[in-house]
Amino acid sequence: MSARTPGVGLRSDHLTLAYDGVPIVKDLTLAIPEHRITALVGPNACGKSTLLRGLSRLLRPRGGAVYLDGREIHRAPTREVAVKLGLLPQAPSVPEGLTVQDLVGRGRYPHQAWFRQWSAEDEAAVERALQLTNTVALRERAVDELSGGQRQRAWIAMALAQETPIMLLDEPTTYLDLAHQIEVLDLLHELNEREGRTIVIVLHDLNQAARYAHHLVAMRDGRIQVIGRPADVVTEAMVRSVFGVESRVMPDPVTGTPMVIARARAERADSVEAVRQ
Repeated sequence: MSARTPGVGLRSDHLTLAYDGVPIVKDLTLAIPEHRITALVGPNACGKSTLLRGLSRLLRPRGGAVYLDGREIHRAPTREVAVKLGLLPQAPSVPEGLTVQDLVGRGRYPHQAWFRQWSAEDEAAVERALQLTNTVALRERAVDELSGGQRQRAWIAMALAQETPIMLLDEPTTYLDLAHQIEVLDLLHELNEREGRTIVIVLHDLNQAARYAHHLVAMRDGRIQVIGRPADVVTEAMVRSVFGVESRVMPDPVTGTPMVIARARAERADSVEAVRQ
């Protein structure tokens, strides 16, 4: 399947999102680059996950709008949205006893209709998703009996089985050890390279975001602070203003992308003392 579908774009226009009347994302205008990987970064509670929910239409705007393929997303039929845009939310839940294969199969629901039931194409999509996420051996296991890392890979498999040109993933590396984190991020990179998937991903690890994303959006207090290529966005000044952390930024010795090394509190204190002397 090729996801290089012309005209499938996602953007927000003066978007405001709120919980219980309290604005979390504020007057935010953002165009997601097509066929690229965009990473949303920023401190906890800055609005990254809320923005992802708004872009996926799980959260109705208090102001502004989200547009998918030029159409306001909340005015589009659910099935039309679901075949273009897939979401892996943070900490999703499933009915007790649901197997991995059944969970992954749910990714095919948007492709079903009264005149088109389960097909060989659906079967192939599920099998491919299981193989890509190394969950074939888990297919008969109940999702609620899996470890956190296994469960996360099963959910990623479901998102892959949906085969949408746009994928939104909220912290997909949560619960995964380093090897599986790299495995998942490499997989997303390959999907983007080979199939042109547009991927929006919330990541806490700024170095991973700089390594894997083409486009970074740094947020703080519900607003975009900096946006652009990792080489332009990831600076010592940005890390200080967005995360409140003193750091050194240098080229990654493997990829050449920006690499952030946070300065320990003791090191900062020593530097201040040296200046005073």
